[in-house]
Amino acid sequence: MDNQVRIITAVSVLIFLVMIALAVVNDVPGFIPDILIFIGLTLFYAWTYKVFRMNAPIFTLLIVGHILHSCGIFGWYHISPVPIQWDHITHFFGTLPFALLFFNFLSQWADTNFFTRKNLLLLMTVFVAAMGVGAIVELSEFLGFLSLGFGDGAFMFGTGDGVAGFEGTDLIDAIGGGWINEGWDFVFNTIGILFGITIMLLSKLIIKKPEKAYYFEPIESFSKRI
Repeated sequence: MDNQVRIITAVSVLIFLVMIALAVVNDVPGFIPDILIFIGLTLFYAWTYKVFRMNAPIFTLLIVGHILHSCGIFGWYHISPVPIQWDHITHFFGTLPFALLFFNFLSQWADTNFFTRKNLLLLMTVFVAAMGVGAIVELSEFLGFLSLGFGDGAFMFGTGDGVAGFEGTDLIDAIGGGWINEGWDFVFNTIGILFGITIMLLSKLIIKKPEKAYYFEPIESFSKRI
């Protein structure tokens, strides 16, 4: 692990620790388990940094996605600081870096020729793998709801899990707020993944490795011709 990764990891863990303190101050303890898991994931990303062939931008974006969710401690799932629902923001930026991660990792097996069936299958694998991460998140939220019920945080059904514009209403009884939220979560997961794949494809097309100026023939083959 190089110094850059160590610094990003240390700063990220510090940010999450501060957020835990803020969750206590803001009386939203439901976010604390989420943040503790994010600390564990940050350490996991650092541990597997070289295995997944990460780079600093991908590593940072993975953590940023978790930080955005943790900003729910400020009540942003209830009143978003931007024109788009905060839940949509977190799902977009939550899955986008996983598309970058899997694309970057699987690209080592890609064909040099861009338009091949193998490369198409690799792209499909990137999409399915990133969607799988989103599906695991949704499954964990559902299992958390079955165990903990209503409240704040990813493991309980609460603010951000319903339908915008229906404040003060029981969203589950109204029009199935949970189901609609689940659908929108996957929609923004998909948008984030496709955006990430597009970024990587463009980077592969624009940035090309320089060709070698000279080619040195192996000594063995040269000696055989003499």
